[in-house]
Amino acid sequence: MTKIAVLMGRGVEGCGVTKNVVEFQKLMGVEVFATMDKVWPRQKSMDFDVNYFRGADWNELSKKSRKFDDLMVCTDVIDRINECDACIVFSVPSKSHPEECVDNFIEILKHIKVRKSIVQVDHNIQSITRNARLVDVLNELDVIMTHSTTNPFAQWVRKNGIQKPITTAGVGYNFDENKKKYWKPIEEQQSNVIRWVGRSAGWKGPQILIDFQQKQMKERGFITILEGLEASIGYKGILYDNINDPSTRWEVVNKFRPEKEYNETSDFEYGTEKTKNGAYLYPGYAHHDMMERMSLTAFGSDLYHLKPEQYGANIEYCHADCIGGGTVPIFHSHFGDHVVHNKIGKPVGQCEDSGTIFMSRDPGSYMATAEVLVSLANDNGARSEWREQSFEFWKSHCDAIDVYGDIIEKTKNFNGEPEGLAAFFG
Repeated sequence: MTKIAVLMGRGVEGCGVTKNVVEFQKLMGVEVFATMDKVWPRQKSMDFDVNYFRGADWNELSKKSRKFDDLMVCTDVIDRINECDACIVFSVPSKSHPEECVDNFIEILKHIKVRKSIVQVDHNIQSITRNARLVDVLNELDVIMTHSTTNPFAQWVRKNGIQKPITTAGVGYNFDENKKKYWKPIEEQQSNVIRWVGRSAGWKGPQILIDFQQKQMKERGFITILEGLEASIGYKGILYDNINDPSTRWEVVNKFRPEKEYNETSDFEYGTEKTKNGAYLYPGYAHHDMMERMSLTAFGSDLYHLKPEQYGANIEYCHADCIGGGTVPIFHSHFGDHVVHNKIGKPVGQCEDSGTIFMSRDPGSYMATAEVLVSLANDNGARSEWREQSFEFWKSHCDAIDVYGDIIEKTKNFNGEPEGLAAFFG
């Protein structure tokens, strides 16, 4: 059996990259190596097997760590990876990592003798440029994989003259495992609840669902819940339609970043939400606990939307978790217009029997979506049929066995023509 190593230079962040690795390990048994030079707030949000190493320690430990048992050094990682058949890099140290960690990460790549690739999932150039010595990293690899060969990352690679083959990589999800683990009988779900999961980034669409609850679903007796919001510096963008105009504050039950002037507190208990309120805004979650809550929810949502050239064919894990939890999913119309189904060959929003609701921040879309939600909330049979259709539709698009098999195959064998400056300019 092929033995694959996964290298996480940024460490375990507990976000989409981590979820990707978790799914990969569950299905393919990959061996994961992650730096611990920088510890992230969501590091413990997902449970999986990780070999931690201090990137700043080349061949001996500078000090022991109480948090990380059996801590490795860089040379240990090199030896273990060279016993594998291939190595896939899922993240690169950031510019805020210790300089020794960054420099040693490049040296690790130089000493790895098996075929090695990178799966780069950042969408925005601002995120891409936060990676340390990225040109040096990419020049040590055999294959570069990303969402789309026309996205900002691929363009950045070409502009920087990196002569390495670029190809696409999917985001895989183990649909069958999650269905078996989490799906509940349709009668056990709360039929008037919409649950969004994600984080505070505007392109994930939290403001859209907050607005939708206030304008359409509150008076229809629905409860809307958003989980995973960070109390970051831009938090007002979640609470206010216009951050410079206090009168535009949405009607919300705000628990992720309480504002004293509204007598808000951070205390809350899942499952106590009531109708006739604005959207409930909650902070970060443990993944398994969130999935249990999702499984008792009728409708799940991720309103992720990007520039057309950034999508590729991929969905996010927050999309997939709506389906894995057994809900009827609500996704963004723009996403539906630009993500092409891998098997059907049409934009997913144009496919029949997708079991998916597509919505945008538009009065007409709001009204049409509200009518569908009310209808499905009142008809368990119809809602059951929708969620089964959704499961089959999205499984055929990005089932983990297909996606990770493709990533391994490309890592071991892809030798496409390098795409350099000539390809970029013409």
